[in-house]
This record gives sequence, structure tokens and C-alpha cells, in this order.
Amino acid sequence: MPPFDWMEPKRNPALARERAARRRAMYESELADRAALLQRLGVPRAAARARLSARLAWDFEDWPTPVGGEQLDAILDRVYGSAGARAGQRGNQGGSNAKGATK
Repeated sequence: MPPFDWMEPKRNPALARERAARRRAMYESELADRAALLQRLGVPRAAARARLSARLAWDFEDWPTPVGGEQLDAILDRVYGSAGARAGQRGNQGGSNAKGATK
């Protein structure tokens, strides 16, 4: 009796690499969103790093984390560094939300 060909998995290795890259990008995006939220709440960068690292350790307790420490630092640098620059620009423009602004 010939074997059934549908009983043998035929996996596309390119698809597996693509999915791994998309999954890593999803985790990095989620960490960036969480870091931005912590930054808006006024959490210092060091405390945000500790919280995000603990979250990764919890989520991937038995598995290697998809985002390493250097990648996490790069995400935090992007979020906290760019947020500080934007706040300085807003202050120089004198927007309507500035303290002491009159109408």
C-alpha cells in the first residue's frame, strides 16, 4: 500500500523564517508601545527597563526571549530619547497648553 502524501509534512523553510521575523517585529512593537506608555506615565527609564525585562521573563519563563537586552535598550533609547526631544520642541513653540498661557 503506498503511503499517503498528506501524512508527510511539507514545510516551506522560507515561510518559517518570515514568520520568525514577523513574530520578533511584533514583540518589539509591543515593547515599544509599553515603553511609550510608561514614559507618558512618568516612569523613569531604569524602572521601565526593569518592568519590561520582568515582563519578558514572565512571558517566556521556559523559553528564550525573542528580544534581548541590547534590543530592549535600543527600544528604550528610541522611546525615551525621542520623547525628550519632542518635549523640548513643544516648549520652544509656546503651544496653547503651556503654563501661564492666556487667551
